[in-house]
Amino acid sequence: MKQTLMGNDAIAWGLIHANVDMVSGYPGTPSSEILTVVQKIKKQLNLNTYAQWGTNEKVGFEVAYAGAIAGKRTCATMKQVGLNVASDALMSASYIGNLGGMLLVSADDPGFYSSQTEQDSRVFAKFARIPVLDPSTPQDAYDFAKLGVELSEQFQIPVMLRPVMRVCHAREIIEMDDETNYNPNKGEFVRDVPRWGAVPRGQRFDQGVEQLKRMDTIAKYNWENFLKPQFDKCKGGKVLIITSGTGDGFVRETMADLELEADVVKVIMPYPLPVEEIKAQFENYEKVLVMEEPYPCVEEQIAHPKVYGKNTNTTHKIDEMRKEEVLKAFQNIGFYDGVNIYEAPKIDLGFDVPARPPALCPGCPHRDVYYAIMKVFKKKKSIYPSDIGCYTLGIAQGAIDSLLCMGGSVAMASGYSLADPDKQVVATIGDGTFFHSGIPPLLNAIYQGHRFVLVILDNSTVAMTGRQTTPERFHQAIDIKKIVEGLGVECLEHHYSYEMQDNIDFFKDVKTKYESNTTGPTVVVVREFCILDQERAPDFVPNIFVKVDEDLCTACDQCTTVYKCPPMAYNEKGKIEIDPFLCAGCAGCLDVVCPTGAFVVDNNYLKKGK
Repeated sequence: MKQTLMGNDAIAWGLIHANVDMVSGYPGTPSSEILTVVQKIKKQLNLNTYAQWGTNEKVGFEVAYAGAIAGKRTCATMKQVGLNVASDALMSASYIGNLGGMLLVSADDPGFYSSQTEQDSRVFAKFARIPVLDPSTPQDAYDFAKLGVELSEQFQIPVMLRPVMRVCHAREIIEMDDETNYNPNKGEFVRDVPRWGAVPRGQRFDQGVEQLKRMDTIAKYNWENFLKPQFDKCKGGKVLIITSGTGDGFVRETMADLELEADVVKVIMPYPLPVEEIKAQFENYEKVLVMEEPYPCVEEQIAHPKVYGKNTNTTHKIDEMRKEEVLKAFQNIGFYDGVNIYEAPKIDLGFDVPARPPALCPGCPHRDVYYAIMKVFKKKKSIYPSDIGCYTLGIAQGAIDSLLCMGGSVAMASGYSLADPDKQVVATIGDGTFFHSGIPPLLNAIYQGHRFVLVILDNSTVAMTGRQTTPERFHQAIDIKKIVEGLGVECLEHHYSYEMQDNIDFFKDVKTKYESNTTGPTVVVVREFCILDQERAPDFVPNIFVKVDEDLCTACDQCTTVYKCPPMAYNEKGKIEIDPFLCAGCAGCLDVVCPTGAFVVDNNYLKKGK
């Protein structure tokens, strides 16, 4: 059967066709669609499959891993920075192993398109001593998802599937199984305390020895099943090119364009590699070029005087794979001496197109909350740590001073309050991130008496990664305010209002509370909604559209630099105008935002019924 699928869709179908019936994880681009599509397939085929988001990646991994211990075929999904959160569980799981197959999908983001770091999950797999499969196409993603589950069950160890963004979000005609003969393993936990409950040194030492033996066995499997069949077809010559992941497609396409010929070997499993068997093949070549992204995972394992790659400055060391980079590498090793045919022509448009930084959506409540915070807590006297989520885009308003990682805003607020006590510290975090990893640092701040303001922006969704459901929205008994109060401090509550003065007045009260509070953090939850949430947004958006009175506009930049709403821009007269096609009709900019009152209700626009 053939279907045109995105890479993440293909992985989801691969899981179903591998009889995986427990999928858990945490959303994060570029991995988010995998679990969502499994949920859709479950509904479409009426399958009795568990497919739910965990509160964070560690929880998601542990749920799936427990299922694999009990003999189920399972999967945990996340992005590469989420793997950091799950790493504690992963490291122990790699020692202990599993009975049912467990696939760990860690989707990488070379080029930092939606991530804080560019880290390479293949290297993490090597660190954890688990096998990793590196798909280069959506077809590979489907095939390797099935393969990874089978290998995990065969060798009783978690197996990582590491698609990158260009695989996750690319589309291809996929050759899939004709039928879904869904027949999951029956789960049954078998008590084996020496294995499942191994304590330090004793049994865990023995598991470490077994782990090393297992890697040797899998490396031999890698050679016999994946690498040797390719090397047997090689002819030898001047250059051998070893590829991994997306590097394979770029290399083959570049060679075809240039009409170059050389042996190309695609590494399906970058770890563990049969190092000696691979190096023995180098006798047939003058040079060996390794094309992979973004770290030298394969290159370092097969280090040899003939090997060229990132560590020899032959290939690029940062950013994603491109044909330009492949061509440069070919030129650097003398494989091709022509011009760079991929360099884009320079076109003179006659004018400059200014770059437009990411911004919060028109009508997003986060914008107004940030504006109110900055109005009350003056910027020169404050420090604004924030976190990972939609509200990160408040950096365009100048409302954020630092970002680190999920939940980092709360602990960093503690640090700032200690290091610079003369400044007010106002931290912001979303509800999804608070559940993910914001609670432990808040607990720490409370019992250590760190003094700062924490604003929890509660829009009841994990908005940035696709509006996944939060625990609070899924289960009404879970409430952020109650959680905070359960930690032993008062939690101030505010229901966001498009009347900006209401928000400002609330934060004036917060500041008064903060100034009188000398025993710990002042915690606030602001009840909001996501402007893209079709279930809730229509109940809150007033549909009042705004225009600019040009006679009152002084081009002061207050709206374009501090408020920063995307529909606002200068026209040819040097006055602000509002694009009605972008305006959400929230009217948040009326009255307070413009110091001269240039924003007024557009009654004509309302009469048109738009």
